[in-house]
Amino acid sequence: MRKSRYIIKIFFSGLIIALAFVVHAQENGINNQVVSFKKQELNSGLVFDLNSEREELRTDESRYFEELTLMNAKFRFENRFWNLLDFKQEQLDAVFEIGPFGGYGNWVDSSFIQNTEADHNLFGIRTSARIAYLNRFYYDPKNYTLIDISGWGRYDLYKQKSEGTTIDSLGVSSIFDEEDNKDRLRFGFQAKAGWGFGRLSPMNHLMAAHYLLKKYYPRRVFSDYEIAQFAQVIANIKHGRNIKTGYNTKQELELLEDFLNNKMLLELPDDLETEWQFGEFNPRYEGRRLEIGPFFKYYNREPDFVYGAYFQYENSKYQNVNWNRNFSANLNYNRYKKQDWMLAEIALGWGYYSKLKSQFDFGVRYVPGIEINGFEDVGPLSHNLVPYFGYFTQLTSKARVNLEFAWRIADGEQFMLPGPEFSLAIYRSRY
Repeated sequence: MRKSRYIIKIFFSGLIIALAFVVHAQENGINNQVVSFKKQELNSGLVFDLNSEREELRTDESRYFEELTLMNAKFRFENRFWNLLDFKQEQLDAVFEIGPFGGYGNWVDSSFIQNTEADHNLFGIRTSARIAYLNRFYYDPKNYTLIDISGWGRYDLYKQKSEGTTIDSLGVSSIFDEEDNKDRLRFGFQAKAGWGFGRLSPMNHLMAAHYLLKKYYPRRVFSDYEIAQFAQVIANIKHGRNIKTGYNTKQELELLEDFLNNKMLLELPDDLETEWQFGEFNPRYEGRRLEIGPFFKYYNREPDFVYGAYFQYENSKYQNVNWNRNFSANLNYNRYKKQDWMLAEIALGWGYYSKLKSQFDFGVRYVPGIEINGFEDVGPLSHNLVPYFGYFTQLTSKARVNLEFAWRIADGEQFMLPGPEFSLAIYRSRY
């Protein structure tokens, strides 16, 4: 018992030290006057991914366990919306996917009557949908309340071929060989609420202003105020776009020219249209915030209903036009009818922005976990490490490519399945 308490103390002490280091290591903030970001995207295209899945269902009489490695090619339609303002920050994401999938794995189906263990291969069609909404409402410049709700569903129709052995209650072993058509419905939802302090402000328009002024007017030195003014003009133009009617690039460039001529006494470069069509990144942040609150999750297989509380700290640093540094630490306590556990995630990563066209992300996530049953029976501390890499590029004003890769280095399979995660998306975006 003393040893378990000692492990928990070390676990929390390390997390607190890491947070304190990041807080005190902050550089002076940059000019942060442009804090709004409004954008809606309608994305459609192909996605190829590789991942692992596992599920288990236990009762007093039986146990069903399955682990799969799946490859999926699907068509995705997605509606994404950001509305990041001074008094609220909200996001909405709705996704529908359909396409073929295939894979391999193993399963165990045991009861008092017999025990079957088999390897299997499967191929079929997967349809899935999910929707998520998040809102941070600021009742003063730094303090806010949070609501975050999401739900998902997935239906698989597939053919499965299984080969293995069956042992009955008398200990007699026989060959198990089965090929069958199957279907599977899975769904779940989760919600969390809480209170937070701090703010992550989007730097996208400030980044675009920095880049364009530096590239096209290299001999002139601009003040932070001038850059912020130009960024606000860029924000006003992009926030005025209507996804139903589209936007006119020439009219937008005329608004830019009017500001550059009248306010900054500059001429509009002839080839600015080439750069203007890019810069359509997801929000790029500067600042820090801390959140705490309750949560619950439901899944129509085991574990079915989990609830608890979480603590989350996020810190992002806009270092310059090309570099962003991101740090986050999350700690959550999970309660379940069979066992409780504590899980943390500490992530450190960087984003590199090549011009206004491409983005590279890389870093590592450390995910420790520990079982806690009433603090009387504390399990060993599990260590899991996930290095990751991401690449996003805008081929044209509409065509996009997004690549994500991660490798899960897991200490056993209690909290995380070891192995790769891979996703490649090729799609068109309307915004």
